Formats: sequence, structure tokens, C-alpha cells
Amino acid sequence: MTSESSMPNPGAKFTKWLVSATVIPKPSMENPEETKNKVRQIYKKPQPHLDAAAGELAPIFGLGDDLLARTRAQCLFVHRGFKDTFAEFCHNYVQGRWDLPIGEWGAVHKLVHRRNKNAEWAEEVGPDHKDWDVNDFYSRFVIRAFHRIKEDKTALVFWLKEAQLCDAAWVLMHALMYLQLVMMRDCKEDAPMKARITHFIDTWRGSKD
Repeated sequence: MTSESSMPNPGAKFTKWLVSATVIPKPSMENPEETKNKVRQIYKKPQPHLDAAAGELAPIFGLGDDLLARTRAQCLFVHRGFKDTFAEFCHNYVQGRWDLPIGEWGAVHKLVHRRNKNAEWAEEVGPDHKDWDVNDFYSRFVIRAFHRIKEDKTALVFWLKEAQLCDAAWVLMHALMYLQLVMMRDCKEDAPMKARITHFIDTWRGSKD
């Protein structure tokens, strides 16, 4: 009879399969506006669960579109550091609202490079965000999430650890962009009808001014 300790570990097999080939994301950054539209298209499609959406985002991340690429993309969204940093983003920026702008690649990219060597931007308690705009929040997310991923000793998101800063910023920014759109939709659906009507009227009045 085979002892329990000698039985194959399915978790170990999965990890070995996941890291079987060294992959560093090489996303195409030639057309950020087109990429933003692709993220919106994925967001607008009915998705049965986050794993399905992550799989569709894999080509945008520069991972490809096969099963292994989709699985690697899915692992990003369940990484503890990624989830914690997204929770901070929702708490500090989204705050239950549903009409907020999303980040712009050009601005976020510049901010990430400018701030990445400042340790304060990667620390658990970051800089004072009182006067930040959307791109400041995105750059904080990218720097903090990338820091958490690089210091993690597990193989869950190994493919992002060795990425160049530009590539990692692209991946993390567009992952965040998708999640922000989903979060804002959920906020709108959960808002009382009176709040939604008031918001519509205020927006309509603003467009008339």
C-alpha cells in the first residue's frame, strides 16, 4: 500500500507545470488607446468569473493566448499582494463611486519611472494622497503591487518578478483598469435608485453648462 507521504502532490505538479517554461511578459505598447478599448470590450462582455476575464487579458499582458498563458494571468489576480494593493486603491480612490476616470498609460508610465526609486511609494503606508489624481493612484498601485510580487517567495506570479519595470507597469496598470471598471459597475448597481437619479441629473446639468 502506498503511504500518504509517497503519493504525488497535485499542488507541486501544478506549480512545476506553471513554471515549466521561463516566460517574461513582452506586451505590445504601440497603441495604448487601442489597448484601453480592448480592456473595455473585455469588461463589457458577460464573464462567468474573474478567471475567464483574466484569460482574455493574457494577450494584453504579453503572455500569449494558450492555456498556460491564461493560467498565469489568472494567478496574478489571486496574488495576496495584488489583492491587498487593489483593496487600498478602492478604499482611497474609488470610494463607492462609479463615474471616475481610468489611468492614462503615458502619464502613469512617467510617474512610475520617476517614483520607483523612492522607497515611500512601495511601503505599506504610502505618501499622502489628498491631492492625487487618477494617474497618481495608478502609479502607487503599480509600484506597491510590483514590490509585493517581487518580495514574495512563492512561484505564483514568477513570470512578473523578472519583468522590466515598463513591462510590469503595463501589465499591472491594465489589470487594474479592468478591475476598476468592474468595481465601478458594482458600485452603480449597489447604489440606491435616488443616488443614481441624482447622479444622472447632476451629470446632465453639467453637460448643459
